[in-house]
Amino acid sequence: MKTQQEIINRLKDFTLFEDIANNDDKMKKVASILKPQNIKTGEYIFKQGDHGEELFILISGAVRVCKNTKQNEEYTIVDLKAEYNVFFGEIALMDSDERSASIKVLEDCEVLKMAKDDFTSLGNEHPEIGLPITRIIVKRICSNLRNANNDVILLFDALVNEIQSTQLQ
Repeated sequence: MKTQQEIINRLKDFTLFEDIANNDDKMKKVASILKPQNIKTGEYIFKQGDHGEELFILISGAVRVCKNTKQNEEYTIVDLKAEYNVFFGEIALMDSDERSASIKVLEDCEVLKMAKDDFTSLGNEHPEIGLPITRIIVKRICSNLRNANNDVILLFDALVNEIQSTQLQ
């Protein structure tokens, strides 16, 4: 198991903490609410549709982000490695709803888990910590929403083009 200082030093690599990374006191408070968890290859950290209230920070290993089709067939969105400094499940810190994707372990993983209640308490007690982290999460959610909107426009344009080419035949 890593020491608290090793965990803090590793967390400084993540964009989630970029606005507070230069303040060890703030980072110690963040590290104090994180729970380490080891997950074996082939297991799921969570599945699409599960109720979620935790964010996960990938410290070691590799995972696959998957979604299900309407026919419940799993397909891959992206494979992620720990060296990419990734975190996932951030929406669960903002609301306690169903997971929008599955996270499958490709290589044994060590993750740090942040529970919504712990994050909320930390933010209430130390808004100077919670607010910068929340802003980064919101930026990421907004970026994902913009990308989804662009995908919808592309699909709509493709559908219109298909209909128009069919009508011309």
